[in-house]
Amino acid sequence: MPARPPEGTPRFVRLVSPFPVWDDQGRAYDLPFLGGFDVPRPQFVDIDDDGDLDLFVQERSGELVFLENVGSWGRAEYAWRTDRYQNLDIGDWSRFVDVDGDGDLDLLAEQRFSYVRLYRNDGDPAVAGFVLAADTIRDSSGAPVFSDRQNIPSVVDLDCNGRLDLFLGRVDGTVARYESAGAGSGGVPRFDLVTERFQDIEIVAQMMGGGPPPSLHGANGMAFADVDDDGDLDLYWGDFFEPGVLFIRNDGSCGEPDLRTPPAPVATAPEDTLLTSGYNLPVPVDVDGDGDLDLAVGVLGGAFNPNTTASDNFQLWIRETDGALHLASRRYLGQIDVGGESVPALGDLDGDGDLDLLVGTKMDPDHPEASVIHRFENVGSPVAPELRMVDVLRPGDSYHYAPVLGDLDGDGDLDLVVGTWNDGVLLVRNEGTVEAPDFGGAGEVIAEITRGSNTTPALADLDGDGDLDLVVGEASGELNLFENVGSPSEVELVLVSDQFGAIDVGRRSHPSFLDVNGDGRLDLVVGAEDRGGRVYLNGGDGTFVEAEGATIPLPPYGAPTYGDLDGDGAVDVIAGTLAGGLVFLRGR
Repeated sequence: MPARPPEGTPRFVRLVSPFPVWDDQGRAYDLPFLGGFDVPRPQFVDIDDDGDLDLFVQERSGELVFLENVGSWGRAEYAWRTDRYQNLDIGDWSRFVDVDGDGDLDLLAEQRFSYVRLYRNDGDPAVAGFVLAADTIRDSSGAPVFSDRQNIPSVVDLDCNGRLDLFLGRVDGTVARYESAGAGSGGVPRFDLVTERFQDIEIVAQMMGGGPPPSLHGANGMAFADVDDDGDLDLYWGDFFEPGVLFIRNDGSCGEPDLRTPPAPVATAPEDTLLTSGYNLPVPVDVDGDGDLDLAVGVLGGAFNPNTTASDNFQLWIRETDGALHLASRRYLGQIDVGGESVPALGDLDGDGDLDLLVGTKMDPDHPEASVIHRFENVGSPVAPELRMVDVLRPGDSYHYAPVLGDLDGDGDLDLVVGTWNDGVLLVRNEGTVEAPDFGGAGEVIAEITRGSNTTPALADLDGDGDLDLVVGEASGELNLFENVGSPSEVELVLVSDQFGAIDVGRRSHPSFLDVNGDGRLDLVVGAEDRGGRVYLNGGDGTFVEAEGATIPLPPYGAPTYGDLDGDGAVDVIAGTLAGGLVFLRGR
């Protein structure tokens, strides 16, 4: 029977900007612990009617990140509010639009799988309140409107007749057009099919050059906007098989649109080219408040090696006076983002009394032949941390680096233990000093698991003999226990169990040790592919028993590391994420 969480179980509050963090160029991150982006789908809307554009970003299925603009239009300053805006389940896409014409923004979203649901805004322009109005949008006959779930539609009044048009991109490169046909049951708008092949648009890998034959088309995202300021709506299109964004000019008028112009790449400045890994979501928006449309682009990753845009995936292009788009940023929101599946480790690497930070990653986006570990030095103090990225460690030629720190050779400085994808657990000895660490040597294999991949190590003296033992997580979700039968100065690991404690968290176990209940014994916290870190209390006899209802609020793939970063006596948590960023939880 699982034990109940004891008194003293720590509580945490998430903070996105708890203290200053700088990149390797000395630039401050605005939102350092936002958690990273992998497939960002942004929307800019004034959700609180205060005259500036707030930002919503979908990163995971069913969840909507909300960042309030506490600055102004043209000088945005974002404050993170939640990763789950009003707990709305939005499937794989969403669109804010005033569907019912009452002056506030409603929300269309994917109804699993490949239908369209409607959340009606029953609040007011300043304080939105969304309620589910229809689980499936239907036409006048009652048939549900089908929308390929991997495609992101657009809703506008294209022909200026006062009725909204719903445009659904199809995986064959065509566009279906629906038009609002008034309200049906419960006042829910109906959308009737106008045509399955709107103006004969068919996107077929226009920019592939001499590559594959022109029959490639796939997942897509579209956006209508009056880009050329002539009073009618033009069309942006991002496709799985397009490394850029296509532009289709409207050569008609507001009342009689004509989008039969052949698609062409968006007009960018000569020195800048909008080329990514593909499947680019275009978002036309006046970010700088100068009256013309700039272009934000969420890079979802298509046919051109998504690993290359694992971090540079939220671009902002500013339209200058020459009419062309100039690249302003490949990472619009400044945050720690090392590419994917980040794993942090805290330790005082330079002997100055405060905690420094290492962050491993799945793969180095700049050199995808291997992974790296990013080193952040704490240039602040034990009570006022400030992190600056100062170095990149390359302990070998493997992937999925998962670092942890501990003195395994008894020389008083911290050595580096690194989990890998399929090369076992490595030891990189610190050949420097307490004040000046040196991890320049190659890693040596000190442990290998019996099956599977993705080793994630944790160190603790579990048998009380004065040396560090090793617990290793893996892809299967189970744990491996290696006993150190050597000494505090010479590590020698022996596999005791490859199913330690019969613990199984499903997939991708990330073990770590923390005295959860303050009894002086190290308990076990295990992150997993699913959200939340499960807590196993140390019974004092070599056993760990799951504490019923006690969890550490980790993100999916959450790999935690612990330390009192601000000197308030409470343990804080830094956790890795699937997207390659970090989440900070302040202990209370």
